[in-house]
Amino acid sequence: MHELIIVGGGPIGLYAAILANKKGIKGLLFESSEVLGGQLMELYPEKEIVDIPEIPMTTAKDYIDHLIMQVNKVKDGIVIHTQEKVLGIASRKTGIEIKTTKDTYLTKTVIIATGLGVYVPRKMGLPDEDKYSNILYSLKSVNHLRDKRVVIMGGGDSALDWAKMSSRVTKHVTIVHRRNEFRGDYKTIQEISTITVKTPFIPVTLAVEGSIVTALELENVATSEHEWIKGDFFFVNYGHIPMSDFFGLERLGIGAKVDEKMMTSLPGVFAIGDVAGYQGKLKRLAPGLTEAKIAINEIIKRIK
Repeated sequence: MHELIIVGGGPIGLYAAILANKKGIKGLLFESSEVLGGQLMELYPEKEIVDIPEIPMTTAKDYIDHLIMQVNKVKDGIVIHTQEKVLGIASRKTGIEIKTTKDTYLTKTVIIATGLGVYVPRKMGLPDEDKYSNILYSLKSVNHLRDKRVVIMGGGDSALDWAKMSSRVTKHVTIVHRRNEFRGDYKTIQEISTITVKTPFIPVTLAVEGSIVTALELENVATSEHEWIKGDFFFVNYGHIPMSDFFGLERLGIGAKVDEKMMTSLPGVFAIGDVAGYQGKLKRLAPGLTEAKIAINEIIKRIK
């Protein structure tokens, strides 16, 4: 019988494991992939992390490395299992049963921190866009963008972050958004004179040579006028379509419904991070860390 099982090895799950170790809680953490870090490592390893109060500005990769090191400092605490996917969560008389691809476990409490779970990027919706090698949906390194023409599609924080990072290695960065106002914090790029902003535009046609796109036709949604923009790389950041497994839990929006203690509809099972749903939910890193603290404090009351 474990005291706690954490499902998900992204930043929120790792942070919950650190808090559990500090409180002397023993258990397991399951991550279905072979790499810890979730979206931060899969999509944005060089992204700057700036919204963690106790940590100065750092990159996503360095932050994840820091979390993993902190978890591994405690040998007799939360043990990490990678490449082991949780298939089901069920309440039994003897405890909460966790079924994975490798075994079945019993635990007193569970934290679900799977983020978006399995996800696919939202695409531009243009014919055959999957075929072209220079249309990308993630930015793992900016080094190969040096002195290239970079076109970024999107208006959220991630798109703005991509534009900022790209501007450090090239003076040819354009960000294209369908609205005049950005969803993300425009101050991220406001003072960078080498970034060209195109609003309100949508992509309508690809110009192609062989396996690459050489230019993108844009339509101004306000005037219906068209223009072409050339590029070497076209990054699409329209967000991702979540395909999370909620293990039969009650839903709220695109998350598992939780109360003020971060508990789901199944007693003893908590949800934190992007997978948690409640009124006023902000899908950012800092609120997820706060949710982890709330869940761990409640778990201590249940198991001690």
